[in-house]
Amino acid sequence: MKMLSIRSFCLVSCNFFIVGGLISCNGLGNSSFNGINFRNVTEIRNIKLPNKQGTVYLQGRITNIVPLSEPWQAYQMQDSSGTIWAITSLKGLKIQDKLVIKGNLRYQSIPVATQELGDFYVEEQERLEHTPAVQL
Repeated sequence: MKMLSIRSFCLVSCNFFIVGGLISCNGLGNSSFNGINFRNVTEIRNIKLPNKQGTVYLQGRITNIVPLSEPWQAYQMQDSSGTIWAITSLKGLKIQDKLVIKGNLRYQSIPVATQELGDFYVEEQERLEHTPAVQL
């Protein structure tokens, strides 16, 4: 019987642990919101990366709403990792409402003297879930 070399043993062991880890993490990367699972929901802190743009899925609570030119409004969304502003032409939002949205991530540069004070924001494309805040 041929003995496994140390390299072969390490490769087999690594593959075993990787496959086992993937199987045990099967539910990670999904979010549940009112019993509905949404794939690809990203934490806010993970989308605020340099040069990152494109479609994102976010979920969180509305913490602030600012009216803009009709029919637009901006709202601040917060999850456990941070906050981000979003703009929308859809109505019906109130502070503390919960949302799951699909949107386009954008960056607005604001250069002031020698500093960059810009930030990311989201253009809401679709509201996937909207749960109004409980009114007492």
